[in-house]
This record gives sequence, C-alpha cells and structure tokens, in this order.
Amino acid sequence: MNEELLTVDEVADILRTTPNTIYRWLRAGKLPGVKIGKEWRIRRETLELRLSETNTVIIKDQGLLDNIHPQHDHVMAVTRNTNNLYNLEAEFFKKGLSRGSRLFKGCWWQHPDDVRQELSLRGLPIEELEGKNSLTIVDLTHQYNRSGKNGPIQIWSDEARKTLELGYKTMWGSGSPHLLSCGGHFPNLVDFESSLDDVIRKLPVVGICPYIFETIKDDCFSQLINLMNHHRSVIFYNDGLATYLKNEPA
Repeated sequence: MNEELLTVDEVADILRTTPNTIYRWLRAGKLPGVKIGKEWRIRRETLELRLSETNTVIIKDQGLLDNIHPQHDHVMAVTRNTNNLYNLEAEFFKKGLSRGSRLFKGCWWQHPDDVRQELSLRGLPIEELEGKNSLTIVDLTHQYNRSGKNGPIQIWSDEARKTLELGYKTMWGSGSPHLLSCGGHFPNLVDFESSLDDVIRKLPVVGICPYIFETIKDDCFSQLINLMNHHRSVIFYNDGLATYLKNEPA
C-alpha cells in the first residue's frame, strides 16, 4: 500500500485545476482526504484509484469521434451509466478542443460542480477553460423551469453566437438530458429535441446528447427510436467500446 501523502497544491497540479477547487471537493467529501493539524493531505493511493476509475476507460477506437462533422452535427449517444457518460463527454470535449472549438456544457440532472469535478479528473483543465471563456457550464433545468423548452434552446443559441463573437468558428456542446428532464414528461423531451435540432442546423454547433439507458425494455426501446429520429447520428458507447451510426432521413 502506498501511504504517500500529497498536499492540496500537488493534487491540484496533477489534476490541472486550482487548490481552491481541491479544498471545495475535500470539504464536500467528493475527494477523500485527511486533516493533519489545519492542513489537508490526500493519499496518493486514493488519488490514483480515483483516476484509474475515470481514465482507464476511454474510447478504444479513437477515430470514432472523427465521424462527427467538425462544424455542424447533432449526435445522440446511448450509454449505460454515469461513468460511461462522463468518459464520453470528456473525449467529446477533448476532440472539440483539438479542433480549436469553444465548449458548452448544459446540465439537466447533473450538478455543475459535479461536472467540473468529473471532467477535471478526466484530464480537462476546467477552471483554466472557464477562466478564458473557452468553456461555459449552464444549469438547463433551471432555464426550463423558468421558460419551458425555449429557455434551454435560447441558451444554446446565445452561447453559439457568443462563440462567434469571441472569434471561434464552432461550438462543441453537450446536453446529456434525462428521459424525464423536461417536466417529467417524455413527449416534452421529444418536442425539445426536435426544436433543438431545428436550431442547431442553423448554427455553427456540434452538439451531443448523451442518454443513460441502463436496460432496454419495451418502453425504453420505443423512446430510443423516437429520440434517434431527432438527431443526425447516434453513438452507442459502453466501457470504451463504441459504434457510430449515421441517421439518414427516410
């Protein structure tokens, strides 16, 4: 067992984030640590275990995301659990960064601080990106509760226009809604995805909507097909294995 204890500054350097973020995670219990006097310490073994849980499972076929159109696309992704979803989102954002795009993350069931933590653990310099306005993270559920489907759609549109104003050519964004995100009614979600698809087609946006389907039952199967009809392509992703399907109109 490796009992080496790391300081907050050392962990922040490893994770490419700030000490304030590490302190926040420690206080919230999101990163296990020990108090020695007034100072926090994190066991290297604990950090390595946490990193191994998030970093060892990536898309094995690294060329898969190259199938996504670099400037205009609306992709649905089907995953099995939150770990897979965060892995896919992280790889999607890294691909967007490699293409020189601005990033947008819309949160439905996810808490923005949890998103920051999970993506940081997967190698994205979240605070640096947010500081440069190269990434924005927004609570879309709050916007939906205030203004219905037009709230989140307006956020996507506003951030796409801000992307152009900042000198970027394209925005790569992820929404990751839940099947009951839009007021708890699946038809509302379908209506939202349809409207979002219409908007994205007119903007320099590459959007991905990762969903979690833990099991594919009869009702889930019909929902899956319904949602696929409002996206231009679909990725099935599980534990690093992925398949990309182009959704050609009938």
